[in-house]
Amino acid sequence: MINSNKLPKNNQRISAVIFDMDGTMIDTEKIKENGWKYAGDCQNIIIDDDILSKMRGTNKEYCKEFIKKKFKNINFEKLYNSRNEFVERYLNINGINMKKGLMEILDFLKTNNYKIAVASSSEKETIIRYLEKIKILNFFDVIVAGDMIKNGKPNPEIYLKAVELLNIQKEQCIGIEDSNSGILSVYRAGLKPIMIPDLEQPTEEVKNILYAKLNSLIEIIEMLQNRKV
Repeated sequence: MINSNKLPKNNQRISAVIFDMDGTMIDTEKIKENGWKYAGDCQNIIIDDDILSKMRGTNKEYCKEFIKKKFKNINFEKLYNSRNEFVERYLNINGINMKKGLMEILDFLKTNNYKIAVASSSEKETIIRYLEKIKILNFFDVIVAGDMIKNGKPNPEIYLKAVELLNIQKEQCIGIEDSNSGILSVYRAGLKPIMIPDLEQPTEEVKNILYAKLNSLIEIIEMLQNRKV
């Protein structure tokens, strides 16, 4: 679904695509949320779906502040480490699954000389390790991670930083996200927000600001080929 009211002017050519990682490029969002539940069990607290929905797409610092307000005197670093241990055990056993169309869209973008970036709330070391594991790290010109910025999604800082490092105009860039907080970050940075839902559907607020809602990454190729974005 493309929002026809947000079609670009003819002289605005998209020259860069910025991807979220978890839930957008790789199927890790649910695994990380199961890790939060496991970590909560380890400290005798319940991290339920409502809490997870409020942390989805945000960085470590946001989660830390949110959790510490929710659960007084919690040892957040111990909680966070338990979550990470759960995730790493799972991925070491089962591997990392790529989202449908990821290789196709990356090949298309690279072949057609688009700039490509990652803007993920995960830490940089984790991003690099995951992308290396599935052999796609070399596709990306820029990586901006959650531990490289002060304000996480839905604040626009991460996308503004990516645009700055890519050295392009924000109007020439699309941001691809799976979460509402991520889409808000893209929109507030002045980029064209495209949502491919994973664990959540767009809220009414987000529906009104979306450039497009798609079913898979591969649909972006057609949009770019037909200059619909």
